[in-house]
Amino acid sequence: MKLLVLLALLGTVSAHQLHEGTPEQEVPAEQGEEEPGEPEPPCPTESESFRMTVPGSGGHTYRYVFVNNCQTFWRARKLCARCYRGRLASIHNYSTNQRLRCTARARTNRGQVWIGGVTSRWFWRVSSRWIDHSPWNYSNWARGNPRCFWKTCVALCTASGQWRSVRCRARLPFICEY
Repeated sequence: MKLLVLLALLGTVSAHQLHEGTPEQEVPAEQGEEEPGEPEPPCPTESESFRMTVPGSGGHTYRYVFVNNCQTFWRARKLCARCYRGRLASIHNYSTNQRLRCTARARTNRGQVWIGGVTSRWFWRVSSRWIDHSPWNYSNWARGNPRCFWKTCVALCTASGQWRSVRCRARLPFICEY
């Protein structure tokens, strides 16, 4: 394990490879971006959140929680896991993107909300992925995005529905999927 950590620090092995196979609720190395010693925030209250259920194909139901309590991306991810046993929302089609945008616009007081995507850069190549490891099969980037100096997180614009690269330490409302 020490060798893998050393290789990860040197960039030979990705952090994803170190955490492959770990349960979704565990905290990945990426959360090292949080301030050390910062206390865990309480779960959002009913007045700080709004729940929505969306019927999907094949009888599957998608459940979302829109949280107005602004958090950094990594803290929002932890709250989704701890408070709702879920994750930040991944979006795989236009219809879902529009539905989430419209609800976020009506229920939050900010122009952007966190969704569960991150972008990273390896030399000149920028890649995007969902933190739930689902396929990246749809995107709706605003012009000039994704932007990435090293690693950024993905926010959904509540006015246009387009996605923007935002520094992960920014504090925004967020959408959990569970």
